[in-house]
Amino acid sequence: DVLDARADVYAAGVVLAEMLTVGGEGGIASRRELWKAVRETPPQVPEGPWAAVLRQALDPQSEARPASARALARALDEVTLRLPGFEEKRPYPGLASFTEEDAEYFFGREAEVEAVWKKLKRPRLLALIGPSGTGKSSFVRAGLLAALPPGWTAIVATPGHRPQQSLAQALAPALAGDADAVRSLVRFEEPDAAVDLVSRWRRRHEHALIVVDQFEELFTLSSPEVQTAFAKLLGRLVLDADVHVLLSLRDDFLFQCHDHEALAPILSELTLLGSLSDSGLRRALVQPALACGYRFEDEALVEEMLSQVSGERGALPLLAFAVSRLWERRDRERGLLTRIAYGEIGGVGGALAQHAEATLERIGAE
Repeated sequence: DVLDARADVYAAGVVLAEMLTVGGEGGIASRRELWKAVRETPPQVPEGPWAAVLRQALDPQSEARPASARALARALDEVTLRLPGFEEKRPYPGLASFTEEDAEYFFGREAEVEAVWKKLKRPRLLALIGPSGTGKSSFVRAGLLAALPPGWTAIVATPGHRPQQSLAQALAPALAGDADAVRSLVRFEEPDAAVDLVSRWRRRHEHALIVVDQFEELFTLSSPEVQTAFAKLLGRLVLDADVHVLLSLRDDFLFQCHDHEALAPILSELTLLGSLSDSGLRRALVQPALACGYRFEDEALVEEMLSQVSGERGALPLLAFAVSRLWERRDRERGLLTRIAYGEIGGVGGALAQHAEATLERIGAE
C-alpha cells in the first residue's frame, strides 16, 4: 500500500484508543495486537462519544479513513461540541432577537457590522434604518456590540413609555462604583443632569456609544412633548458629552424624525440595513449548527429551505423560526439536522402555521 496521511491518521487512532481504554492497553503485547489489526480487523474501541470517529480512523481500508489529520481533528471537534453539557445550547433563537450572549451564533452580517463601525469613528448621531423583520435588534446586540473595538464601551436602551428613565436604567450599571453619580440618577430627567452623568461615564473610556434600539417606540408610546425632550437630549449628548449615539429604527417611522430638529443629522446620512443577501442567509442558516458540531443532512435540504424564502420581505424571521424548530428535532446521535425532521415541522411555511394553530388552541375559544 502507498503510505500517505491516512497512515498517520491510523497511528493517531491507535494512540487515542489507548488513551480511552480504562487502564490503558497494558503492555507491548496488546499494543502489537492493535498494530497488527491494520491487516486483519479493526482494534476494539471503547464505547463512548468518540467511538464512531475512532473506528473510522482505524478502518483496515485506508481509503475509508479521514483523508488528513485536519479532517480527523474536525470530526473529533464536532463530537466534542455535542458532549453532555453542550446539548442545551440554542444557536437559533427563532422569532426572538439574538442577544450579546448569542454573538457566537450570529452570522451573515459581518460586512454591515464593519461598515457601521467605520461610520462611528467620530462622535455623531447616526440611525440604522430597516424594515420590520430584518433583524435590527440582533444586528445591534449580537453583531455591533460583540465587535466593540478596544477602548470602547456601550450601553443599550429601548425608549418604552419613559425614554429618559429607560436610558438612566441602562446607564446605572455602567456607573457602579461612583456613589455620587448613582445618587444623581434620580435627576436624570433634568437635561443638564443627564448630560453631566453621561459625561462622567464617557470620561472613564476612550470612546462611548449609546444605542437606542427600537427607536420607533418613542413615537408609538410617548407624547409629542416627551418625544421632543428626548430628541433634544440625544442631540446634546453628542455635542456636549462627546458620545456616539446610534438609533435603530423601522423605516416606516423615519419621516417622523423629520419633525424634530435635533434628529436632523440622521437624515443627512442614512445607514440602511436591508434584507440579508443570499450568501448571508446561507451563513445564518448553516453556520450556527456547525458552531455546535451539527450539520445539515445534505446540501439539497439547505437549498430547499433557502428557496422557500427567496424574494420574501420577511425571509429572515421565516427561516429563523423554521430552523429553530428543526434544531429541536435534531438527530443528536449523528449530529444532523435531517430531512425527516424538516418534513415533520412542515417545511419553512408549515412550521409557522403549526405554531400559530397551537397558539390559538392554547388561547381557547374565549
